[in-house]
Amino acid sequence: MDEKLEKGQIIYINEKKYEVLNMIEFKERGWIWQEYGITDEEYRLYPNYWLTVEKNEDNEIEYYLYQNYIWNIDTEKDEMTIDNMKYKVYEEGTAKVKDYFGNADVDIYERCVYKDYISEDKKTIISIENWDGEIEKTKGTYIDKGQIRVAEKIDNGAIQMKPSRGFSTLGIGFLIIILMIYIIQLTDQTFFGSFTNKSIENYLEKETTKYTYITSVTNNENNQKAKVYKSTLSSLDETVKDIIDGVPEGIKNTIDSDTTTEKDGIGLMTKKEYAYVYEEQKQIYVQVSKKKYVNSSGSTYHSSHSHYYHNSFTSTQKSIKYNNYANSARQSSINSRSLAGGGTSSGK
Repeated sequence: MDEKLEKGQIIYINEKKYEVLNMIEFKERGWIWQEYGITDEEYRLYPNYWLTVEKNEDNEIEYYLYQNYIWNIDTEKDEMTIDNMKYKVYEEGTAKVKDYFGNADVDIYERCVYKDYISEDKKTIISIENWDGEIEKTKGTYIDKGQIRVAEKIDNGAIQMKPSRGFSTLGIGFLIIILMIYIIQLTDQTFFGSFTNKSIENYLEKETTKYTYITSVTNNENNQKAKVYKSTLSSLDETVKDIIDGVPEGIKNTIDSDTTTEKDGIGLMTKKEYAYVYEEQKQIYVQVSKKKYVNSSGSTYHSSHSHYYHNSFTSTQKSIKYNNYANSARQSSINSRSLAGGGTSSGK
């Protein structure tokens, strides 16, 4: 496709209005396709739909509109029946991120292992994406190109909708406005609150009065490293809550390594990181790493109970106390950014 959608652009699908929040462009061998995060709700900060745009073997553009899919899928099977409809593997492989815009929570060249199942009538696809251990499932329906209309700026300033023959760009006037807003966001991030920190490691490095870097620990099995920080806060509880407050929209899960007590340590997960907050000899430590670090040879610094470290990473035992706290912190952060007039978007 020669022209791509822009952030903030308005499109209509089956006469329903959507706004583009972000985009991830994938590449696999000679194939390139885009996945747009879009929303049908005004002032929404995160996408609730995803529109994929790619060319088929006949060089024709195909569109699929996806939503989150919550049901379990046995990805070991090549065929399955869901809601009385047969599905079979359509495509699978490993794609790399070629480009993106918006807060899509990806990096250039990051890899995604995917597996798509298509329905017998060819109208529905169930897509499973594996982002370094984080599984995302969506269900998409085929959209004919005649069902998509794209906003186009015309000379008299009015917004006109036209059938899509590939996506048009926004008018120059509207692009200038978007550019001005973007410049303001770069020069005064607090004005819009747009750049919300989602990395535990970045937060620990920034908060030098609370956390002091002391060493790195190497995983001898895969040569991954974890960084260890010493907390100046008074307790494990205060440290965990401070990190959650510092990364409110990054924390995906909090894990209690022991089902009866939380004294042994608390696991905190973002999309790409794992942090373990624990106490040893009356000192609070925070060890943070990419998720690849955590396996049988990835131990904790000076920890006499390193097995809890691995147990909490693989455990499904959520900490109700800290999950509730994280949910509250996340909602407060989203609400404050909404009131400030800004926001971020995140990819599928």
